[in-house]
Amino acid sequence: MNGATDVTAEHSDHTTDLYRLLSSLPIAVAVLDEDNRVVFGQERLLELVGLQDLPAGRRRRPGDLLSCVNALAGPDGCGTSEACAVCGARCALIESRTVGSAVTRECRVQFTTEVSRGDLDLTVTATPYRSGEVAYTLLTVQDASAEKRRRALERVFFHDILNTAGGLSGLVHMLRDTEDRAVQQEMLDTLERSARSLLDEIVAQRQLTSAESGDLELELRHVDSVALLHELAESMRYHDVAVDRRVELAPECERFTFRTDPTLLRRAIVNLTKNGLEAIPPGAAVTLRIRRAGIDSNRPTVVIEVHNPGAIPREVRLQLFRRSFSTKGAGRGLGTYGVRLLVEEYLGGSVTVTSSKNDGTVFRLEVPNVGDEV
Repeated sequence: MNGATDVTAEHSDHTTDLYRLLSSLPIAVAVLDEDNRVVFGQERLLELVGLQDLPAGRRRRPGDLLSCVNALAGPDGCGTSEACAVCGARCALIESRTVGSAVTRECRVQFTTEVSRGDLDLTVTATPYRSGEVAYTLLTVQDASAEKRRRALERVFFHDILNTAGGLSGLVHMLRDTEDRAVQQEMLDTLERSARSLLDEIVAQRQLTSAESGDLELELRHVDSVALLHELAESMRYHDVAVDRRVELAPECERFTFRTDPTLLRRAIVNLTKNGLEAIPPGAAVTLRIRRAGIDSNRPTVVIEVHNPGAIPREVRLQLFRRSFSTKGAGRGLGTYGVRLLVEEYLGGSVTVTSSKNDGTVFRLEVPNVGDEV
């Protein structure tokens, strides 16, 4: 009898030592049961989003612990929303159990808690194993957010800067080789626009970096709604992505003034307009609309819509606005993410998207209508 007690105590000691060892690793380690509920490692997952305790009533799957916005939106928490179908962690768990070995995937998480909001770029590895008759999965989670953010910012910055600088260099050579005064004047005008574009790209990167670090300051001014979109459409006429394509204002645009940070709002609309131009065939157009909403409520808003006739595939639409996600290659995922960051975190608004083959794609920005004047 004493021998059995000693064995049980020894086993308990080994288990405690193992848990202590796993808890000391520089990456988060969790053990999941067959229903993906975390049976060990809850504390380390909570730490990734700055929490110490699981909120009352919250389920215990990884997305629930990480306060993933998709888990919070699902009818039964993590794994039950539409967007969960493309979650890297969920795909790793399913595949690892199918093949019976470790599977590693990247996982992008947008989280929101009572004290903070943010994005995580995670590398997750799921490894199935059995303890007696019970099946478990060992899940390791490594936060790669800082490195991904740095690499993405650098690649986007250098890509855009080199493209614009290359165009400037080519124009200078062409200008040197021509003596036609009319052609020279046209090239000088193009050079001026390209130089402004170069400065604009540098400012855009500085804004995004400041926004992510929380150092961006708002500069609120009154803005004419139609003038804002008209100036934006004119500036896009000379952009590379607008060749053989158009940016138009819808005839039903509503004219009014409102108070916002025009630089940040314009940056968000420009990013979405560029995306639209890249998605449509030659001869097609991106259409901009602006109107007021909730005029009779205590929270009037301004709604800006950016429409293009193309459709976004479902698997892409479900991952839009996540940092580091892009269909344009590695390090290119800051366009729609930057829009969400500026609009939601600084302008106090929201950004959504709808897309279908019949109606095309509409990105909808909604920001507070402060100081509205008819």
